[in-house]
Amino acid sequence: MTAEAIELSPDRAARTMLPVLEVRDLRKEFPGTLALDDVSLDVRRGEIHALLGENGAGKSTLIKCVCGAYSPTAGEVRVDGRTASFTTPREAVDAGIAVVHQHFNLVPTLNVAENLWLGERLPRRMGGLVDWSRAHARARRTLDYVGLDVATDAPITSLRADQLAMISIAKAVASDAKIIILDEPTTALLPHEVETLFAQMRRLAKEGHSFLYVSHRLAEVFEIADRATVLRDGRNAGVFERATMDRAGVIEAIVGRRGELSGRKSGSHIRESVAIETEGLSGGVAEDVTLTLRHGEILGVAGLPGSGAEDVLSLLFGRIRRRAGTVRKGDLDLRLREPAEAIAAGIAFVPADRLAESVFHAESIRSNITMPSLARYLRDPVLRLVNRRAESRASRAVAERMRVRMPGIETAIDDLSGGNQQKVVLGRWLSTGAQVFLLNSPTAAVDVGAKAEIYELIEELAGEGAGILFASTELEEYAVICDRVLVFFRGRLAGELKGEQVTEQNIMTLAAGETLKNGCD
Repeated sequence: MTAEAIELSPDRAARTMLPVLEVRDLRKEFPGTLALDDVSLDVRRGEIHALLGENGAGKSTLIKCVCGAYSPTAGEVRVDGRTASFTTPREAVDAGIAVVHQHFNLVPTLNVAENLWLGERLPRRMGGLVDWSRAHARARRTLDYVGLDVATDAPITSLRADQLAMISIAKAVASDAKIIILDEPTTALLPHEVETLFAQMRRLAKEGHSFLYVSHRLAEVFEIADRATVLRDGRNAGVFERATMDRAGVIEAIVGRRGELSGRKSGSHIRESVAIETEGLSGGVAEDVTLTLRHGEILGVAGLPGSGAEDVLSLLFGRIRRRAGTVRKGDLDLRLREPAEAIAAGIAFVPADRLAESVFHAESIRSNITMPSLARYLRDPVLRLVNRRAESRASRAVAERMRVRMPGIETAIDDLSGGNQQKVVLGRWLSTGAQVFLLNSPTAAVDVGAKAEIYELIEELAGEGAGILFASTELEEYAVICDRVLVFFRGRLAGELKGEQVTEQNIMTLAAGETLKNGCD
């Protein structure tokens, strides 16, 4: 349907068993690599179908074959029952296949209406001039159809992440897309924004739109998907119907072994000695925070966006200035006016946005590992000459310890998967001698296999005596990894959860400013 004449179908009865997209025995070969090995997939009309798999499983290659970026070596793609052979992405768009990428691919210097019609045929007046009044009217109808209440002349830079996602979906709808491929659309979204996006996706699915939903977040997949197809090593590893979707079974299909992301909670590694403690700490949104982190402990800090939980990590790393309070590490009072002081005190920090704040792009794995400890490898401190052999040896040892999958230590970090990049980011602090690790969403945008490995690495650090302060936007992670959780509400500590008290429901209750029925510490 076009944006000029949008008609709402009566209900989800529009869904049929007839696939709108069929992939049959698809094969894609690159020199020396078989990326897809007889992969099959079908997406029904009105269905939200999840595509799952570890990084390198073949998801991206499959999507590129479907949308015309790659030509398959063998196999068949069918759209609405007709064989399709795309040589360009434009041909795929014309056939009704639209891709919404992780970062939405919107032009920040244009407004909403201009982004909606970018690359499409704009309405014209006599003489060939663009009829912007009609263009904005069409944009308004499209936005109303997808349930997005923003002005058509609003600058893209003024909108929230969930609104950008819906504009990208609206653009797909306006192009008459039969199937909309969403590639990690929730990576930059807050929990309430994810719920808004899902509500609109469900409504559009009722109207007969089909979605192929790519995500590493299993909790979201179980919430939104009607079915899920799993790829592993370029092959089909399983198809799961919603009614029979079993978390342990899905994980087994993804990683090749059965299991759950189970929590530690035993507290067996926690020592009596204190790694770091604060009293009356205030800065940013955080107010009057008193906490004690012990060696071997994984302590979570949780809360809604703007609650002050993440500010605690930033305060302890000197990223934001302290207004009041004290920080002690052993017998030392720490001032922590800047990150350099925190690093010197043995404090490590992993920020939430790996690509923007952690990775040194276009640099090698070696350089990314040794960057904060490069002074250790200076052959001549005056001339600042680096002993490359010693640096390479040390960085290789760290990469092996962190189980980084790589061709070699000189490989560009941009060539690694997200999970392996995060292992490098975490591992770089080992050579600094850090004993306090501040981890903000350390498993963001990594697949379930890499997530389990990162959990294991964090637990190993705790087992060796490091104190871990942990924050995440995925509430289930607290139950998986943390010994205790401090929950914040409006900048202040709302409660402490221990052991079996650490559940998503309890965290959300305290984060909303409510009191637990059974109480908490």
